[in-house]
Amino acid sequence: MKKLFYSLCFLLITFQFFSQETEKLPKVPWEEIVEIKNQFYTPLRKWKQDIKVKLKGNYTSKDSLDIARALNKLDSLTETISIKFSENPFENNLRINFIDTTNSKRNNIAESRFMFGPKQSIHNATIKIYNYERNIDINFEELIKVEIARVLISGHFSLVNRKAKRASFFNPNKIPKLLNKNDIAIIKEVYKPNFKDNLKIAEVRYKHVIASINKDMAEARNHKLWWVRNPFSVIILPALLLILFSIYFLGKLKKFLSTKIKKDWLRFGILMITFLFFADIIIILSVSSFDFLTIPDDYSKVPFIRFDTIISTIIFSLLALPVLFLFRFIETKIQEKANSILVKTFFIFASTGFLPFVFLCILAMISAGERVNNQKIYKMLANSFVVLMIIAIIRALISYFIFKEKKLILDNELEISNLRELKTKAELKSLQAQINPHFLYNSLNSIASLAKIDAEKTQKMAYSLSDLFKYSINRKGQKMSTIKDEIEMVEAYLEIEKIRFGDRLQFIVEVDNAIKNHKIPLFLIQPLIENAVKHGISKKAAQGEIRLKIKEKTEQIIISVSDNGPDFPDGLLSGHGLQTVFDLLRLSYGDKATLNWTNSPEKTIVITLPKNI
Repeated sequence: MKKLFYSLCFLLITFQFFSQETEKLPKVPWEEIVEIKNQFYTPLRKWKQDIKVKLKGNYTSKDSLDIARALNKLDSLTETISIKFSENPFENNLRINFIDTTNSKRNNIAESRFMFGPKQSIHNATIKIYNYERNIDINFEELIKVEIARVLISGHFSLVNRKAKRASFFNPNKIPKLLNKNDIAIIKEVYKPNFKDNLKIAEVRYKHVIASINKDMAEARNHKLWWVRNPFSVIILPALLLILFSIYFLGKLKKFLSTKIKKDWLRFGILMITFLFFADIIIILSVSSFDFLTIPDDYSKVPFIRFDTIISTIIFSLLALPVLFLFRFIETKIQEKANSILVKTFFIFASTGFLPFVFLCILAMISAGERVNNQKIYKMLANSFVVLMIIAIIRALISYFIFKEKKLILDNELEISNLRELKTKAELKSLQAQINPHFLYNSLNSIASLAKIDAEKTQKMAYSLSDLFKYSINRKGQKMSTIKDEIEMVEAYLEIEKIRFGDRLQFIVEVDNAIKNHKIPLFLIQPLIENAVKHGISKKAAQGEIRLKIKEKTEQIIISVSDNGPDFPDGLLSGHGLQTVFDLLRLSYGDKATLNWTNSPEKTIVITLPKNI
């Protein structure tokens, strides 16, 4: 029971407190005070120091008395400050100035001006009373009372609601001739000692007013909203994501087109059309988003994506496409003709900066017509020139470093190529140096074996060997030899071998006359013939035959050596002679030459060489 009793007491106290607060902060005038305080164009401001009034100009004693009565009335409404005439003529903060002329700008008899001090409080003010005919039915005391009341509080009702609002000096559309009770209630509450505390409570209680004002701010695109002040901050991230996606897509498309389309201009055209398509989308969405964020909702009821933006962007793209092809053509010619890196970089700078600017100038002159001298066009062209120059400088710097890097790569490749050539020459010389001692070794063995058997043959073999080495010495330092010379060397070699084998060795040569002067690596054929003698004829007791065929077939030289000796064993290239031939082919032709052998239908070694390297 005690718990229930305490709970009821708590509820009664809370209800009582809420009722007191509700009674303390009634809807009138607090709803309007909250509206004025949170109104985004002219929020509520008030005086924090006493108001000291000074009269200036051509005023009468009656005017002074009317003003004194108005001050007394208003002073009774403000608890925290006093309103009275200044006792010191040099100390005043509200000047009421009587002007002899009429108000030429407006029909108003009176107008007010504020000056704001620290913390946005009212620091001083001026009321101007213009000349008017005294016989006009105007209650000057009420008029001056309204004007002084207007400078007590700076602020207006919400802009959207003003037409529907009551007459009040807080409503510029409906300034009353008399000070009404609602305005008096607002002045009283604003100048109470606990105004700040009451305002906090009222802003919570009447939060629907603030919500309505915020909605009005959004619809009016008020600059106090951060996204209205900084529309680019909202647009930049989605735009960057679209740009990055466009770059990724264009990269993939370029890679795909490079494998499918061989014509460079066609690939470039497809890429540029795709690029302009993405550029149009980004421009249209960015411009539409900017307009949506900055143009009020009721401004001509503009749709989110404007038709005129689409049309103008498409026209710009159609004009830009041939210009891009022109830039491509110019830069291609620059790459072909210019040798200096600095010259290439300068032309890249000019084609990126100056040519587009000339295009923009021509476009501006055509579109402007009679407005060619308009300052806005000059300003637009000046800004465009600065932007294009920045882009041109950045692109020129990037191109300079790219050209520099390419030159370094080419220089390195040339140096590597020279080193490879030197290495190849050294290896060829090494191989040729290996061939001569190898052949000499075999020949000397043959001479030694004949020395005891037949002195005449031994002498003949020695002379033939001398002739063969004379042939080799005369070609010292050469890498290549004609097919005709190589056959002569082979025949000289076989003369030596015939002395050994006699009639057992038969040699047949078949060569196309058209290719006798074609050059092949030096000592390419002789090791093949030597291999046929050593591993074929020498193993055969009966008559042996070696056939050399050299012919041309579809831009290739086919060299084949066949014999009727025993079949080739496994691991044929392990022999010194054929390994040397294989190395000669590799060093001279790379992977463009081949060496193959077969045992059927005829035992043959075949070399295939490209006719033109």
